Amino acid sequence: MTALRKTLFAVFAVAVAAVAAWAVAELFFVHGVSQMGRIRAAASAGALAMLFATFECIRRTQLRERYALLWIFPCFLMLVLAFFPRLLDFVRSFFGMEYSSILAAAAFLSLVFAMFVFSLAVSRDEANATATVQRLATLEARVRELEAAAGKEPPKDVV
Repeated sequence: MTALRKTLFAVFAVAVAAVAAWAVAELFFVHGVSQMGRIRAAASAGALAMLFATFECIRRTQLRERYALLWIFPCFLMLVLAFFPRLLDFVRSFFGMEYSSILAAAAFLSLVFAMFVFSLAVSRDEANATATVQRLATLEARVRELEAAAGKEPPKDVV
């Protein structure tokens, strides 16, 4: 298990424990069961569910750590905003936005960032594939030259 993977799992365990303790304190002891408390608890539960799914995919090696960070970061941001709702109020008032529109903007920016990172990965993989094909063509040409010099008949290409 890599160091990054161990760190991610440790952070996830701490996040689960913190959110569970916070949800119990928030809902039952501090504010009672208010509508905003229920919304924040539901958002936290959704973020934890997504974190769990992401870490499970990492554990099963279905998702690489560098791509998992694209899912982990928005989930932790959601958890931080659930723990500290005044941060969201500050951002909302700074930009002069309504509560729902600031959440939509945050979701949109997260998706744009994820698409950018995936575009970089696809571009890099395409460049690697092009270089590999060019190297293969060069090696095939050299093999044919060596076979011709040795007097062997080159094999027929299989398509």
